[in-house]
Amino acid sequence: MPKGESGMKLLLWSLLLLAVIAAAIPAGAYWAGMDNADGKPVPPDDISYTESQAQEVWANREQAFPIELRRITPWHFYHLVWCSRDDAHIEDYLSCGDQYPGLRAAGYVSKRFLVGHLKHEGLMWRYLSRTALTIWISRNWSEQQLVAELIRLKHTPETG
Repeated sequence: MPKGESGMKLLLWSLLLLAVIAAAIPAGAYWAGMDNADGKPVPPDDISYTESQAQEVWANREQAFPIELRRITPWHFYHLVWCSRDDAHIEDYLSCGDQYPGLRAAGYVSKRFLVGHLKHEGLMWRYLSRTALTIWISRNWSEQQLVAELIRLKHTPETG
């Protein structure tokens, strides 16, 4: 086998390995973040609220209308990081402008839940768990449940 061919095979195998690692990182980070959270928030049963209450809490989270929650997976993380690379606010990594409706609100619910529910403290653990829990909420809660929780949290003092 000529030297050039073996070098090309090594390069292709290296690229394949890199692609597998890049694909595995979000899943591993998601599971590590979820494992670090002591439980998951329970979606509210009572979703009775007025339209004005819904609009107020949605606007408070700087979310665009109409009220909507985009379901995401751990693999959306790469796009979230890329599209928010120039954002000035740390919370905006969860939104990318209006491309991911509802994620800023879900991130807020995650942040509030995680106070007192983290197995390991520290900046990296908090953000890892918050991101994982935000993904989980986006996939397991409805828009109505998210709004009802935002309304409940509005009347609950922040701790931590």
